Formats: sequence, C-alpha cells, structure tokens
Amino acid sequence: MKTFLKAIPCLLASYSVTAETVNLDQLNRQLDIMNNIIQSSVDTSKGSEGVKLSSIESTYLKDQGVVFTVRSKSSFGHWGSFNFDVVMPPIEPMAPLSPDQISDIRATVEAVADVGNLDVEHEVAKAMEMASRTYERVIELHSDNRQVFRELRDDIRDVAYDIRDAEREARDVEFQIKRAGEKEEKKELEKELKILEKRKKALLASKGLLEKRTQEIKSKQVEQAQKQEQMRNDYYQSLSTMMAETLCLYGNGLKALPKGENVTVILKSGGDRVDRSYKDKIHVFSKRDINGCAVDKISVETLLEKSSAYQF
Repeated sequence: MKTFLKAIPCLLASYSVTAETVNLDQLNRQLDIMNNIIQSSVDTSKGSEGVKLSSIESTYLKDQGVVFTVRSKSSFGHWGSFNFDVVMPPIEPMAPLSPDQISDIRATVEAVADVGNLDVEHEVAKAMEMASRTYERVIELHSDNRQVFRELRDDIRDVAYDIRDAEREARDVEFQIKRAGEKEEKKELEKELKILEKRKKALLASKGLLEKRTQEIKSKQVEQAQKQEQMRNDYYQSLSTMMAETLCLYGNGLKALPKGENVTVILKSGGDRVDRSYKDKIHVFSKRDINGCAVDKISVETLLEKSSAYQF
C-alpha cells in the first residue's frame, strides 16, 4: 500500500504533462511568424547563395508537435525546382583530321574518280565525312541529350544498312566475275569490286567513329550526372544546416508548443533519387534540444546530429 501511495505523485505529474493543453490559436500565430522567419533567415543566410525557399507550410499534430514542410529551389536554372536532371555537358569541337586520315579520304575519292563512277564517289565522300557532320550536329543539339542520341543512333543504323548493301553488291559482283567470259568484262567487274570494298571500308570507319563518339558522350553524361548529384546533396545538406541554425536562434519563439513535443522539418525532394523523383528528407528535432541550443547548451552541429533524420 505504501508503495502505491508513493507512486501516486509520479502518476499525477505524468498525467499533468500529457494533459497539457495547447492554445491552438496562439500556436497558429507563432507558426505564421516562424514561417516568415525561416523564409527570411534562409534566403539571407551568409553563404547561402543559390539557396531559395519557394514555399513553407506548417501545421500542428496533437501530442506530437509542429511540422514545417519546406519546398526549395536552387538559383541554378538547370536544377529547376528539385528536377536535378542530367544535362548535356558542353561538347568540344571535333578534333581536326590527321594528315593520314585526309590522305586516306583523298586516295579513296581519287580511286573512285578514276573509274568515273560519280555516284560511288559521292557515297564514299559522304561516308568518310559523316562523322564530322555528326559532331557539328551534336554541338547544335547538345541542349537536348535525347535528340543527340536519337540522331547518333539513326546515323549508325543508316551506315549499317549501307554496309549490308555494299556487302550484298560485292557478293553479286563476285558471282558475275566467276561467270564472266570476256577478259574486258571481267576486268571491269574487278574494278567495280575494288570500289565496293573501298566503300565498305569507308563505311566501317565512319560507323566506328560514330560509335566512339556515342560512347564518349555517354561517359561525359555519367560524369556530369555524378557531379550534379554531389552538388545536389551538398545543397540539401547546407539547407538542413540552415534550418537547424534558424531553429536554434528563433525556435524558442514557439512558446505554445509543449516541451515534450517535437519540431519536424520536411525538405521536399531533398533525399535520394528513386526512378524519376526524389524522396523527402526529414529531420525531427525535440523542443528540449532546440531550447538547449537557444541558450548555448548545445551547438547547431549537435542539434542537427541529435535530430532523428530519415528519408521517406
């Protein structure tokens, strides 16, 4: 019985804490003020260049605490509002052709011209110059990486078709050579076969250049994507720190919030990427820790470390 009587004061104290009434109207006014403080504080914080808040919403969850939902946008145009999309990196101009490459092109065209077949001459020149034209087109279209790859894929496919056509024509000519009766006819067919072989060689070279350029662009995009993702992570880490600093300086203004409850900050799309969207980054701060930071019992860094952080 004595033990039970001793426990009564503890039970009453516990009940008084949980039964603490919240002045919702007062808390609502304090949240409105806090929204403005956060907006102004983050936008003008030292070293926060590029960090802007597009909106702040706040609400109160009974027996849990207040929740600030923060939507942010970077001043970097290609980031937009959370859409840290992979962008096409600047592409340097095509390196000039080497003397050996120029010599090969000239020799191929001259060999064709000697035969007098202007159509084949045009095809060979077109095949050898296709990579150069593609580089120029990539530079023009670099703002839309999907279009770039579509153009490259179409070019590679067209060259592959031309290679198959050249191989088929070569097989037909070889068959005709075997059946040719007169030497003069056979000689002309052999010349035509050499032209087709040169054409196939030129097309293969062009296809190789196109495939190499495609791989180079993909590699640069991967590198650029990694850099942007790191920039994005740094951006939201900086925003998390700024939010902790603001709560440390002004969070004790939430006087209507019970001491045992929390202040939750939701950074919309501030977490890891999942498919085409991003998770929210969430920090849950206890009011006691916020008050402790306000009176310099703990630092901003400690306040942030003590928060319950997760992504959802």
